[in-house]
Amino acid sequence: MEKYFRIAAGIIGSILLIVSFVGMNNQLAESDSIETMLPPCSVDEGMPWPGDEEVTCYWGMSVEIVEIPAEAIAADVIVDISWTQDGVWIGIAEANQVESCELKTDYYECAKDSITLIAGGSSSDGDIQWTPEPGEYRFVAGGDDSQSLQQFSVDWGYEATLKSGITTPFLLIGIGLLSYSIFRGSLF
Repeated sequence: MEKYFRIAAGIIGSILLIVSFVGMNNQLAESDSIETMLPPCSVDEGMPWPGDEEVTCYWGMSVEIVEIPAEAIAADVIVDISWTQDGVWIGIAEANQVESCELKTDYYECAKDSITLIAGGSSSDGDIQWTPEPGEYRFVAGGDDSQSLQQFSVDWGYEATLKSGITTPFLLIGIGLLSYSIFRGSLF
């Protein structure tokens, strides 16, 4: 019976060692470039004086939801977002913030400052580095009040590795089980 326990311990220990080495040394990574645009500003013609118009600009929120699953708590995830267009910015908001926005054809139009951003925004200078937590998020685009219906390119990418708090115990347990299997339990 002990022989079967040693064999099972050896198999489980080997699997845990493989998982810990792969988790420590391998990264999931992906990147892409997308075209986005700012929502058009509305112009309220001045009355009674010509040239006294009022310009109202908006923020645009993506229709697509980025879902970070609960399992991501076991990983170190870093998302890099960058753009080169002056006078515009990208931000990240929780997906439920869409309640204060109006659905347009392929985006949500939001009044300026009606959304609480968790990363990025007007203070970002062409790039954001975001470490997401599990949840649902949407991307937000905004810019200077002088910008209207401006299209620009956004590059994004992410990297994910297992946290050392996960891989280290797997490594130690795997070494222990493999040692038990090899040395017939003499270490324990």
